Amino acid sequence: MQDNENTQPYDKIYNTQKINLSNEEFLKKQLYWYKSLFDNASDAVFIVQPETWNILEANEMALQLLETSKEEVLGTSIPQFRRIFKLLKKSNSPVVLSELSLQTPSGQLMVEVSAKFINYFNDDFIYAIARDVSEQHSLTDKLVQADKLVLLGQITAGVTHEIRNPLAAVNLNLQILKRNFSDDATFSKYIDTALQGVDRISRIIEVTLNFSRQSTPDMKLHNLNNLIPTSLELVSSVLKRKDIKVEIKLDEKLPEVNIDNKQMQQVLINLLTNAADAIKLKGKIAITTYIEKGLRKNEGDFVVIAITDNGVGISPDDLPKIFNPFFTRKSDGTGLGLPITQRIVYQHQGIIDVESIVNKGTTFYVKLPVPIKH
Repeated sequence: MQDNENTQPYDKIYNTQKINLSNEEFLKKQLYWYKSLFDNASDAVFIVQPETWNILEANEMALQLLETSKEEVLGTSIPQFRRIFKLLKKSNSPVVLSELSLQTPSGQLMVEVSAKFINYFNDDFIYAIARDVSEQHSLTDKLVQADKLVLLGQITAGVTHEIRNPLAAVNLNLQILKRNFSDDATFSKYIDTALQGVDRISRIIEVTLNFSRQSTPDMKLHNLNNLIPTSLELVSSVLKRKDIKVEIKLDEKLPEVNIDNKQMQQVLINLLTNAADAIKLKGKIAITTYIEKGLRKNEGDFVVIAITDNGVGISPDDLPKIFNPFFTRKSDGTGLGLPITQRIVYQHQGIIDVESIVNKGTTFYVKLPVPIKH
């Protein structure tokens, strides 16, 4: 057998320079080599056929994850992969990240899936790497509160700046009141201005205290559209540090969903702050809400809020890690924001999907179930 670039790695492994192997034997050893890499991967790997959602191949970790045997899993249809397929089809990103709920003999399992298309003899298949994130979803309330305090520290400077302006207005008008105590129209105008400043201070302080105060979840029906203005107000100082344009496109017919207002505001602040951080000097953040129909027969609709930036993006290598606690590429980051965001969305029975292209931008999709009317 001739030495060339393709065979040299296998020469070192199989010592083919010393052993005279036939082409057929060598190809078998190549196949065995690649099959070993697949079977012994540290994450669960699935090859899924679109349209039928049948599992064509699964490695050992995948079998352990599903608590089954290869004979039982091959040819089995997993309809949850339909959402992965839909996300891949509409995305320009080569890799997408999502979450699926899978049923195992031990119960319901939450898995994080990094997926992409692979082409084999002109047919597209879904190549999916999955890992169990059930333990990740069991983050404690103390960790949630810790992230709130981190976020509170980040917005403190902005809150201080916002308070300074109304305080100046109050101070100025109080001085005018002292010099011009009168019942005329001008005097009334000064009073109105002062009251507006006081009211603004009260609102800022109230929002800040409510955000930082630890409390049990208070699930009520709310319209997600109403959370966007207050969330933008809280991150306004972060946005003002750069030349960032915010575009908002809201579905006016958005149905109400069961949420904890404060927790969901924390999700929006996390995602908006990350979007701003991903933009270097100048860019755009788009906030969109819409309704997504359920893909399965018994699955209800979802209310979706998508936050898109045109920043630096996330590399395919980093994408599967972004929900890991303490994983961050920011020099001053904590690595807690996205794990907490994911946890809150999960507590709301929701889904968070991500797509990203390096140097083009990132989109986070928060999907919350619409209550089914009986």
